[in-house]
Amino acid sequence: MRQWSEWNRTDRLLEKTHLVPPEGKSKVTTLAGAIERYIRPGQAIQFGEKPAFPTGYPMALLNEVVRRYYGKNPAFTYISYGGYANTLAPMIAGKMIKKIITTFLGDPYPHPSPNRVFQNAFSEKSVVIENWTMLSLTLRLMAGAAGLPFLPTRSLAGSSMEADNPDFALITEPFGQERIGLVRALRPDICLIHGWVADEAGNTVLNCPWGGNVYGALGAREGVIVSVEKIVSMQEMKQYREHVRIPGHVVRAVAEAPFGSHPSGHNGFPHNEAAGYLEDEPFILEARNACRDEKALKRWTEKWILDCPDHERYLEKLGSERLFSLQGKIRPSGWKLCTMDAETEPAAPASPEEEMIVMAARFLEQTIESEGFDFVLTGVGASHIASWLAYYKVMEKGGRVRLMTESGLYGYEPLPGDPFLFANRNIPTADMYTDIFHILGCMVQGSAGRCLGVLGAGQVDCRGNINSTQIPEVNTYLVGSGGGNDVASGADKVVVVAMQDKRRFMEAVSWITSPGDRVAALVSQHGVFEKDDTGVFRLTAYMERPGVSVKETIEAISSACGWNLKIAGDPAAISPPTAGELAQLRRFDPKRYFLGKQVAAGKTG
Repeated sequence: MRQWSEWNRTDRLLEKTHLVPPEGKSKVTTLAGAIERYIRPGQAIQFGEKPAFPTGYPMALLNEVVRRYYGKNPAFTYISYGGYANTLAPMIAGKMIKKIITTFLGDPYPHPSPNRVFQNAFSEKSVVIENWTMLSLTLRLMAGAAGLPFLPTRSLAGSSMEADNPDFALITEPFGQERIGLVRALRPDICLIHGWVADEAGNTVLNCPWGGNVYGALGAREGVIVSVEKIVSMQEMKQYREHVRIPGHVVRAVAEAPFGSHPSGHNGFPHNEAAGYLEDEPFILEARNACRDEKALKRWTEKWILDCPDHERYLEKLGSERLFSLQGKIRPSGWKLCTMDAETEPAAPASPEEEMIVMAARFLEQTIESEGFDFVLTGVGASHIASWLAYYKVMEKGGRVRLMTESGLYGYEPLPGDPFLFANRNIPTADMYTDIFHILGCMVQGSAGRCLGVLGAGQVDCRGNINSTQIPEVNTYLVGSGGGNDVASGADKVVVVAMQDKRRFMEAVSWITSPGDRVAALVSQHGVFEKDDTGVFRLTAYMERPGVSVKETIEAISSACGWNLKIAGDPAAISPPTAGELAQLRRFDPKRYFLGKQVAAGKTG
């Protein structure tokens, strides 16, 4: 009886304490109230944990920061995986930024391109720019969250970032003779995050995949400001506790902001009571176009940020019809809506870009099958479209290779209609959701399997060194590394896909974003180049074109090459793209962002 009494008393105590909220004080406030209380000049602010712009960016919070500090010279340090036309550009134009710590500065969506605002900031030295990679920046934030002074990495060594970054060092590891890099811990002052749902205490569910995960949030010196699509009760949050990524004790304020990632998208996982929404492509393109002219960018900033007193007015200006349309288009079957207006002529001849992509896809298919790769990790651009086509080619033969994105998608299936590498619509097709560390650290650079990397390049030299960051001799900024350096530093084999001319195919690049040691092949619109025993590219295959002799073809390839072209003893002739290959490509990219201009019937590429 005594034992039963003790059990009963304990049970009542547990029942009583279970009803007490884990955080007694509500942290719910408005966006403006959160920014007014917790953001101050001089802070190092991390904006979001997602590297892929169209997924879960904290736009409502960022816009509120712009409203409060535009033109006031607050000297913020901007920490983020990327800076884009409608995120960082208005802040630079508004004299808000002193320093940028990032992996990518440009416009990634719907296709990658440099941005005039960032190029001017670079050339005028009006801001300090620190260039990192997705994995190395993640490791810096992980070290900060774990209270460690540094973490090791295979990235950056052999690149120009090795010399440019004082927070990186190469050492001989103490358990052997391998040279290994160390990255210094990074702790933001405060972190801004947009999640899916949170309770009044700030416990927050983030949608998948997790990108940089929550290391910046957990390591932030002054905590986290959270905006979410919906605030729920603490009791309701218990239904989703396995999806909580940010615990309430690090959250300073939480604000409800429906469509708080617009114009970036926000998929509805794992909380499906409300629909997610697709990225707003016309809105993003409008911002990109505005960045080409200082006055146009000011007008755009006034229209969409400064003249909107709050997020509610911003949504009113967008209109319910536009927002509901974005919700409908995010569904996996939404690709049909995105291809209805495509003007591509299915029977038109191949463009040079299409010829290059098909050649690359065939080479990748052969490489995957002959060398037994488990995964493919690609850069943004023609390289990923070629990988998508190769993926289906391998599947048609009964094989399987898993596509991955550095943001945390593993084993996804690319759907038609949206050719962007990080398209939200592809997220539900994945076998697994994870983060940058597990994709780039474990799958690409680690021991989890054999990884084939497929990268693009602003410039590439005869030894495979890639430059996508800056051209010092003309004081020009390109876009940065993203995860490219991480792939080139750790994948088992790397293939580069790039349009060929003498400005791109160089004897030696002047700034190395990604070292060429693991780059084994290079594919252009003209042919395939593979390294010889000296580590220099030689032409091993060329694209056949009707009415053009082999001699003329080789001369054209040589004239478009910035180094003395080496040719294999008997280079193979590659047949033009088939109608089926072109049809598949054009389903991926109906607006031809990556496929080049449509070639008129009767003409060749």
